[in-house]
Amino acid sequence: MPRDELIDALRGFALFGILAVNIQCFVTGLSAPSLGVLDSQSSVADHLTVLLTAFLLEFKFYPLFSFCFGYGFAIQTRRWAATGVPAGPRFIRRMNGLLFMGLLHGGLLWFGDILTRYAISGYVLRRYAGYGPRRLLEAAKFWFMVAIVLMAVFSAVMVASSAADVPTENLARMKALQLESTRIFAAYSQGGYVEATIQRVNDFVTVTLGFILLIPQIMVMFLLGALAAQLGLLRRPDRYRSFWEKMMQIGLWLGIPVNIVYAWQQWQASQQPWAAAQSLLTMLAGDFAPILSVAFIAAFALHGTSGTGKMIVRVLAPAGRIALTMYVSQSALMALLLSGFGFGFGMGVNASTADLLLMASGIYIVLIAASHVMQHYAIPGPLEAMWRKYTYASPATGQSRL
Repeated sequence: MPRDELIDALRGFALFGILAVNIQCFVTGLSAPSLGVLDSQSSVADHLTVLLTAFLLEFKFYPLFSFCFGYGFAIQTRRWAATGVPAGPRFIRRMNGLLFMGLLHGGLLWFGDILTRYAISGYVLRRYAGYGPRRLLEAAKFWFMVAIVLMAVFSAVMVASSAADVPTENLARMKALQLESTRIFAAYSQGGYVEATIQRVNDFVTVTLGFILLIPQIMVMFLLGALAAQLGLLRRPDRYRSFWEKMMQIGLWLGIPVNIVYAWQQWQASQQPWAAAQSLLTMLAGDFAPILSVAFIAAFALHGTSGTGKMIVRVLAPAGRIALTMYVSQSALMALLLSGFGFGFGMGVNASTADLLLMASGIYIVLIAASHVMQHYAIPGPLEAMWRKYTYASPATGQSRL
């Protein structure tokens, strides 16, 4: 098996989860529940889609991408150091390129862009270039504790704020949010490109500013990915089988009950889309929902090198090798299909979360097929090629130093 095929397959797998969640709020923006609105017209399939998407997908796949990002960071910086190139400055240049692409992506296509957020977190990750396994583990523990404290404080503040609401004021706010949601939906699903872009930029700024609270969680996964790369946990998974079996147990035994609570909360939120009140339990369930990601990673490690698992890895890996191009292509296709300046299907399918999930599945299959064609003909991902060229160019001359 090629050296990085498992990690490539994980990236390819993560692409579907991210797409399936993103498509549910592509034309509703930030003023409606992230998994859509369920009303009297919603089918049983719509209700099941919200429950299953919340349980299996939402908040499970950005940690996978983060883990893969940290894995790539460790591999790249080690290679650069071996050639005598200072890893820190080159990695910063790489993050500058990612930030530029993220800003364009967030402003022009999809307000939920993760590239900008990864670039911001990458500037923090840069200080860990050259760290060995022990120091990486210590750093991951530190960021985990920071994440726990921030999540607990933020959840407590949100619940206290919700409990202090005056019922009449809360009702007025709900009506205002409903009107705002209708306006935003019209801008995305019916408006022209300029109108949609104005709203998109506003949502993009809001999402990016709010991301600051998630930096510690991202850093934990970055550092664990880097640690896995240094120890060869995915390069030689059979050697670490007992470790991955323990990780599978942790991911399932903790992740399943937490995500049952989270899925129930999201299902309720979709039926009461503008209600503000939340319990501390449901807030914390959302905070800890990513634990199930551990089981996904362990499943690839345990079953990705033989039998059916190996076949699945080979199907997904080509998309993972050009994940940047695939990720932005997902946004472009969602915009083309759902936006008012495209085909405008968002106006018709928005009421059906099940239809949107089917559309996401279709987009994913098309992109998987495209990645195999590109691999067969040795066509590089265009965004990866530009990013690499910028990373390795001389800051002074702009010429490649390869």
